[in-house]
Amino acid sequence: MIAMKRIALVALALVTACGPKAAPPPAPMPPAPIAEPTPTSPPPTPEPAPVTQTAQPQELAFPDEPFRAEQPKAGAPRPFRLPQVQTFKLKNGIAVYLVEQHTLPIVSLDLSFDGGSISDPVGKEGLASVCMAMMSEGTAKLDKLAFSEALADVASSVSSYAGGDTQGVSMSSLSKHLDTTFALFVDTLRTPGFRAEDLDRMIKRRLEGLKQQKGNPDAIASRVSAPVMYGDTHPYGRIVTEASLQAITLDDCKAYHARQLEPGGARLFVVGDMTAAQIRERFDGPALAGWTGKAPALPRLKKPAPPKARIFFVHVPGAAQSQIALAHFGPMRNAPDYFPTAITGAILGGGFTSRINMNLREGKGYTYGARGFFNYSRQYGMFSAGASVRSDATYQSILELQREVRALERGELPATEAELERERNSAVLGLPSRFATAGASLGMFRSLVYFGLPLDYWTSYSTKVEKVTPAQVKAAARKHLRSKDAVYVVVGDGDAPMIVREDGKDVPFVVDGKPVTLRDALARLAAEETLGKGGMLVLDADGKPIS
Repeated sequence: MIAMKRIALVALALVTACGPKAAPPPAPMPPAPIAEPTPTSPPPTPEPAPVTQTAQPQELAFPDEPFRAEQPKAGAPRPFRLPQVQTFKLKNGIAVYLVEQHTLPIVSLDLSFDGGSISDPVGKEGLASVCMAMMSEGTAKLDKLAFSEALADVASSVSSYAGGDTQGVSMSSLSKHLDTTFALFVDTLRTPGFRAEDLDRMIKRRLEGLKQQKGNPDAIASRVSAPVMYGDTHPYGRIVTEASLQAITLDDCKAYHARQLEPGGARLFVVGDMTAAQIRERFDGPALAGWTGKAPALPRLKKPAPPKARIFFVHVPGAAQSQIALAHFGPMRNAPDYFPTAITGAILGGGFTSRINMNLREGKGYTYGARGFFNYSRQYGMFSAGASVRSDATYQSILELQREVRALERGELPATEAELERERNSAVLGLPSRFATAGASLGMFRSLVYFGLPLDYWTSYSTKVEKVTPAQVKAAARKHLRSKDAVYVVVGDGDAPMIVREDGKDVPFVVDGKPVTLRDALARLAAEETLGKGGMLVLDADGKPIS
């Protein structure tokens, strides 16, 4: 009985503790001084309560001043000091690019090598990407979990990567943990774990990723654009498939690591709280003693094969949206007219207020966003424009995309001074933000080395942008926008009925009383040569022609 009472009391205490707590009583006011009454004086008269007055709401007035009719102009650029770059070589041949920034106790470091997917052997596409990713799955001393915990303990990161023609290992660390993080960086670089279970997991994850990509019009368009533009035998035109991933072995990765990651010709980019002496101490010291040699040269690239058609179509049954893209080769990154060309691309499709976006999104409501721009690799330049559009608006969106490019290319609708001023301000005023972090600064200088540009390039950048004239943009558009050479990649539901624009309204696209599907509409464009000669080719999700 006593035990039952105790249990009841404990339960009551728990209920009381878990229930809503009463608000604490207000703190007592200090007592007011009280006058001691004399026998002959009357009792004190209480003071009347203070009178409160409720504020009367007033209507807000928005004066119609003249200045409200104009958009505020951007202010003058603030002074911006670009980081200075120190360059030197280490004993083993690594070229160092150092930007000292001691304001914050952070160091970002990237060791970059030539290589990447451009070196993938035929039948093992994806080798560079898989093998470089495997390097940061653990070291010979630490498995993946222990490696991740060691980095987490010091709030640092070490990663490895592979691109089209570059690959490398990078790290980020607080200055006080630099030695610990650098030791993990060295182990990643020199003695990666290369465990079979890690490779199996990675391949399975990538195979599942491929399945997802093949159901996504945007991802499919990215996959098939490479063989469309370069040809499926070109190093940049070969794509990763299930068969190529399954062909990669652990021995392949070990051999790749031993062959590709040599210091001669490598480039080390360092930004942050680190000095040249500290770099030499670590990279020329015992941790990397005996690491010598030179990585193999990049393969020489042949000229891309001409596209086999004008329109390339991939059918994705039931797709709610279509992906459309226009693309053609363009100038190199170091072309003399780069700045007018960059402004041309920005006016056409570089931002929200660009022509393509304002047409397809704001004007027609076909898409959430459309873009177009010039982009570059070491060996090639390219112009591309596109959007993910409503399925029924695919046909009309292609026509609008072509119309915008041609209007600027042919001078039918040349760039206005307002457009030019907008893009100049965007480029100049946005420059400091591109150096806002150590990692961002590292990327900016790495791009200069990648393209072979001078290290003082950013010093004169603003001046060169501000000097771009409408005449230069017009000339760049005429020279570098080549709609007659463009190919069109379209990925979507071929059975979806289309709309067409008539008298400023969207109406169903009907011919002979029958709705025109996407597949039919593309066939009409090819037959009528609306987009140019070359016809249409139907592809699968791997970019292979379907007979």
